[in-house]
Amino acid sequence: MTANKKISLRNRKSDLRKLVTLMNRQNKRFMPPFDPILKTIDLVITPEELDLLLKMGTDLYSYEQVAALSGMSSEKFIPIFESLKQKAFVGIKLSETNEERYTLHPFIVGWFEGIVTYLIGKPEEKEFAQRYMSFFDSLRNRNYFPVRKVMNVMGKYAPVSHHSVGMVQESKNVKGKSTIIINETIVAPDSKIYPTNSINDMIMEYGTKSIIGQFKACMCRQVMANVDDPCRFKMPDDIGCMGLGDKIKPYLKYGYMRQISKEEAFDIIQKARDYGAVHSVFHEQDDANLPQTGLCNCCWDCCGIFRSYNMGAVPLRYSCYYIAMITDSSKCTGCGKCEKYCPTAAISVLDKKVVLDKKKCIGCGQCVHQCARFVVELIEDKRTAFLPMLKKSEARIKT
Repeated sequence: MTANKKISLRNRKSDLRKLVTLMNRQNKRFMPPFDPILKTIDLVITPEELDLLLKMGTDLYSYEQVAALSGMSSEKFIPIFESLKQKAFVGIKLSETNEERYTLHPFIVGWFEGIVTYLIGKPEEKEFAQRYMSFFDSLRNRNYFPVRKVMNVMGKYAPVSHHSVGMVQESKNVKGKSTIIINETIVAPDSKIYPTNSINDMIMEYGTKSIIGQFKACMCRQVMANVDDPCRFKMPDDIGCMGLGDKIKPYLKYGYMRQISKEEAFDIIQKARDYGAVHSVFHEQDDANLPQTGLCNCCWDCCGIFRSYNMGAVPLRYSCYYIAMITDSSKCTGCGKCEKYCPTAAISVLDKKVVLDKKKCIGCGQCVHQCARFVVELIEDKRTAFLPMLKKSEARIKT
């Protein structure tokens, strides 16, 4: 996918590696400090900016504290610090008195979402995408025994799931056309928005009592388009990831997101599902046991999580709440839509009949949504699903 070329770094590799290590401490998701990742970060950070981030470490600061820590004059500090915020290296947290506090962003979710949006239309955009995707190429190149075995053991016994599968409550008419159920009586306690797998509940709660934002562009599709590998499902540009709650205010401030109503959010979800989107819910500190912070609406061809799994680059691990069940295989016409849209190849059509591999099912509901013949339904089954890293011969995405 990406061409091998010699790249000269403008920052010290050891400092870049330290930065990735610090970013990894900000949540439970680990991004290995491999060369492609270091080169990706190096493209968008100056030595002065990197030096300030290393001084900040992982602590939380007021503006005055960061300025003092920098040791710079105001004339030098202000543009450097503003640049770090615009590039999403520095995250903004609001205190109870609505004062801004600053800290280093994790790699994902945090920096990556901001930097991809920041780079739209800038000269470095395509080079950034090429360097970033070379990381996944490097992972796929490590897909051999015993490395694959080690990756699977690490994934299977990780202490937490980083994300959960969101479920959309919908109804179907006699022709099998799905419509999202919007229930205005869905209200969570005022004190806290609790983790849930129900997208309907999430949108109603945040849209009523807090804020919802949609990113300017889908980060994953933007990266793939910049390496000349556009979405095979032709997902429209107006479908993107959403952010939930007050923590998205900095993204709104810098124009990376636009605020949307719950009605707009439901419309986006409906359209996204029709095009094959799976709804991955992201949580605080990348811990599925904590409240939600974002919602990815992406097909398995573009989504960084599902794409890397289907490339044979990483294993897959999700907190799941449902599992598919074949209710009446005699109704199956062999159209193959369930097979086409399933993100994990858990369902397939053989001799015009649907076959399900429950070990691969994550309960996303795409098979149910796409099937007009009521062949499949979802049943409750709360669990952590782990799918081992695919062998190269099993990968659905070969390029």
